[in-house]
Amino acid sequence: MKKWKHINFEQRKTIVSGITHNKKLCEIATILNLDPTSISKEVKRNRTLSKYGRTSQECPLLSRWPYVCTNCNKKYTSCHFNQYRYDSKVAQNNADCNLINSRKGIDISSEDFKELDLIIKNGVDNNKSIYQIKIENSDKVTKSLTTLYRYIDKGYLTTKKIDLPFAVTYKKRKYKSKYNYSDNIIDRSNHTYLDYLAYIHNHPNSYVWQLDFLGSIKKDSKSILTLSLPNLQFSIIEIINLPNSSKVVSFFDYIENKIGTDAFLDLFPVILTDRDPCFNDYDGICFSKNTGEERCKLFYCDPYVSNQKPNVENINKQLRKFFPKGKSVDNYTSKDIKEKNFILLDTPLKSLDSFTPKQAFIKVFSEELFNNLLK
Repeated sequence: MKKWKHINFEQRKTIVSGITHNKKLCEIATILNLDPTSISKEVKRNRTLSKYGRTSQECPLLSRWPYVCTNCNKKYTSCHFNQYRYDSKVAQNNADCNLINSRKGIDISSEDFKELDLIIKNGVDNNKSIYQIKIENSDKVTKSLTTLYRYIDKGYLTTKKIDLPFAVTYKKRKYKSKYNYSDNIIDRSNHTYLDYLAYIHNHPNSYVWQLDFLGSIKKDSKSILTLSLPNLQFSIIEIINLPNSSKVVSFFDYIENKIGTDAFLDLFPVILTDRDPCFNDYDGICFSKNTGEERCKLFYCDPYVSNQKPNVENINKQLRKFFPKGKSVDNYTSKDIKEKNFILLDTPLKSLDSFTPKQAFIKVFSEELFNNLLK
């Protein structure tokens, strides 16, 4: 079956050269491996007026190849007709404009468009990403992800760009340090970011969890702890009242008691976090109360370098859909936090080939471990 392609600029230049050298239509068609009809239509469609004549009648010679006056002997002497020529640059510009115009607008019926508009609006109102909406409604949303974003950007849909949580660029904020790390001096020998890089080099297949607190307002007594596994985009979040180092240690002790020491050793070999004072007790985090032996490795990022643990920062960014900046989290319970966590875990992700973090975790580990860990 023959596949049709657009004539490109190089082919148009060849057509101009062929006309200039008085080549026949079939000869140019053979050189370009195109149908002669395609070339003749191309020339007639894109020829331009080069000189006005003294009569409104059209020259009879223009009704046959080459359809232009390039090699006509009369054009400088006795010609009284309008004269035409074929220019490759003009033809290419016309083709580009036609291609752009053909892709404008929406190639969808009004009924389908109304249904698509409603699906997108309901999904965004429920804090779902456009990708998640498309995956969950794949039988109804047949447009590509790029097309959906284009519809929003052009203002075709009820959902506007400002309704998307991360589509609007904000003015750069003034940086305010939450902690004075110079007053928080502890011996982090063998727990620095450089030590982490060395350990990962020697243990390249180790799972690395990233640990952080979601920023909260100063008057709040509660804070949300976030623990994420980048490989699977998997997250565990918990709310802690009056957080301190002992409560963070209790959080890991609780997980170990829920899933068992052996499962903890397999699931949490390495943890990477920042220098928040609540994470200072690395011995309490790293060593099991049940066996007295080391249960994980803990490493600290360099001060003020949050991009050393980007995945947990991204999870915190996703959590901002539920816990906006400047709003108190004191009214939330542990049950509320787990509900939000399950929303994240049940969200299909492009980085996981449309699977959810929950499905990825169960595939790698087991459903039993997932239930023990979160249910």
